[in-house]
Amino acid sequence: VRAKLAEGGFDTVTFIHSETSTGVLNDIAAISKVVKSFPDTMLIVDTVSSLSTVPVDMDANGIDVMLAGVQKALALPPGLAVFAVSEAGMERAKGNPNRGYYFDFVEFAKNAAVNNTPSTPSISIIYGLQYILGEIAKEGFAARQARHAKTNAMIAAWGAKHGFELFAPEGFRSTALTCFKTPEGFDLSGFIKNLKTKHNFLINGGYGKIKGTTFRISNMGNETEATMQELIDAMDDVLGAA
Repeated sequence: VRAKLAEGGFDTVTFIHSETSTGVLNDIAAISKVVKSFPDTMLIVDTVSSLSTVPVDMDANGIDVMLAGVQKALALPPGLAVFAVSEAGMERAKGNPNRGYYFDFVEFAKNAAVNNTPSTPSISIIYGLQYILGEIAKEGFAARQARHAKTNAMIAAWGAKHGFELFAPEGFRSTALTCFKTPEGFDLSGFIKNLKTKHNFLINGGYGKIKGTTFRISNMGNETEATMQELIDAMDDVLGAA
């Protein structure tokens, strides 16, 4: 990142904190430290599957725009995005006459000041967000993050027992989901099909360059040790019958 930024010509760095197609948790502190050494460069971070599952300190990491959809870590139906903008990010937006309307932070701030939105919002999902934020407050961030770490460890242990290698390298693994490599000769499509047919569980067989050679298991949102154990038992049953 530093070498590329040193070439010049960049005003923004964007990256995904917890990357859900690979199960990689990027080092937000290390990347932000590099970006902050280039004062005119903004930092935008997608936290769709890390928001509330791991600590994310926007101010300490100098994040200018932190955003997320509500459909992953917050366990709501898709249809709403949430974001926060730093003072520097807001000033940059104010100075851009071609910032458009849909992503106009200045317009959002103006409306937020009077408890409104620039256009018709997804009201039902906003009520859902209000509920889930209340549940997060009851559980507490530390407990929520510990729950994700524990359920994630359950899945990692299950994979190790069956000889599935983790896709993400040590030290860079998300606690919101796990991506496994499939060993040579493993019938992934049959495993996914039988899991759905026999137990009504649906897991993803990867996409893009790693489609068919990986599969992912999510433990994010409202999953508990009990719900993850139910999935583990179902997967054991399918593998045992294979």
